[in-house]
Amino acid sequence: MQRASKGDSINLTTKRWGTGGRPAGDARQLKHPHGARQSLATGLYETQKLVGQYDYPMQGFGAEVEFSQSPSGALGYPHDSVFRCHYPACNAIYRRKEHLTRHEASKHAQQQEFICSTCGREFTRSDTLRRHVQKQHKITEPLNRARQACASCHAGKIRCAGGVPCEECVRREIQCSLQSQSTARKRRHRSSSRSAPASPNTPNLDHSDSHPSEKMREYINRYFEVFHPRWPFIHKGSFNICRETPLLLQAMMVIGMWVSGGQSAQSAAMELHDKLDSAIRDQREKWDASEVEGASSACFWPIATYQAILLHIICSIVMKSGGVVNLDLKTSISAADLDLLQSLVGSCQRLGMFSYPNMLNRYDEADMASYVWVGLEEVKRFDIALYKLCMKLSSGPEERQLLPASGLDFPLPSNDLLWHSTERHEWDAHAKNENTVNLNDDCRAKWISNFADVLQSLCS
Repeated sequence: MQRASKGDSINLTTKRWGTGGRPAGDARQLKHPHGARQSLATGLYETQKLVGQYDYPMQGFGAEVEFSQSPSGALGYPHDSVFRCHYPACNAIYRRKEHLTRHEASKHAQQQEFICSTCGREFTRSDTLRRHVQKQHKITEPLNRARQACASCHAGKIRCAGGVPCEECVRREIQCSLQSQSTARKRRHRSSSRSAPASPNTPNLDHSDSHPSEKMREYINRYFEVFHPRWPFIHKGSFNICRETPLLLQAMMVIGMWVSGGQSAQSAAMELHDKLDSAIRDQREKWDASEVEGASSACFWPIATYQAILLHIICSIVMKSGGVVNLDLKTSISAADLDLLQSLVGSCQRLGMFSYPNMLNRYDEADMASYVWVGLEEVKRFDIALYKLCMKLSSGPEERQLLPASGLDFPLPSNDLLWHSTERHEWDAHAKNENTVNLNDDCRAKWISNFADVLQSLCS
């Protein structure tokens, strides 16, 4: 990866504005770490996070390509312009969506999965599956099986017995994709049918619509009003409710519902919290890199997923604190939540997310200044929030800390006013006072780890 020459820096000010409020020249383009570019009309305040749509339940960065290295060595979030082939056993990754579309059309056209209900082996043709069953398993009678495994059974390589919903999904108490397909077919054939109306106290969590419900917006706004000032590790200026991942949105909604204080809203919050808890734990292998031998700083960093898990743990502690909304979290933690927190901390350590040089390596000199600054600050502020939580849950200096300050090899977050800017005039005003980001300067003298002894003495 080409790097900026020594001493070069990235200017955060917005001086290159052309006519009509648009930046002049190449500055109007926001370059992703993977090479894709997106139009940027103004400065940071209008920069929307470039996120992909995660199907619910959660998918992690290891869904198809376990802890894969990003193309051309440039690191980025798993939801940046990286398009993965979603066909089974295909690990193809493309930087442009049209290339993925062409790949799927040429390689997987009309492809359908036929899975042996005895051994789980996959076939693309039903007659091939039938011959396999007759030859390998000595079964000659008509096959009593699911023609296509549900999404959950397929992902877990589990025998799918069929049914709507299938028996395995019923046992695990999760939604079955076969049930969704059946419902969709019924709606197509019976257009006059209507589903039962949802309870007015239950938020609409359907993320397939690009227009979120008023309830969703209400609770997300409540999150930013009450919770965000205490734990500001999600960048509000680039937050886009229509494009964020469902897992992150729903983790934020749980907190928004809980801090609203209403009994019905808090009941709904607890119900949604339990569902998210099951999804996070059931799909642990997709995000937990703490014990994966091949995981390293060269892997994708699933920032949105980790943000959601951190919010989930914080909310769990608040909910179990006796019903009192205590956002300072000076309390104990359950064994189950502690286990989740340990995996989150271990994953970040394994992926090198506490290292400033690793953060810098995700960018090059062609990346837009605002994009670099927000990306660096988002990781640093997430790391600080994780450290803050671990310190609040620590009973004393004699106890082995989950995340000691000696492991935080990065400088403190900078310019809170710029981080909290949501309007153009705010961004322009505060960016003038921000130091430039030099991609060749690791700021080693300013690392938090250099002052670990001081922090330890203050917290003891």
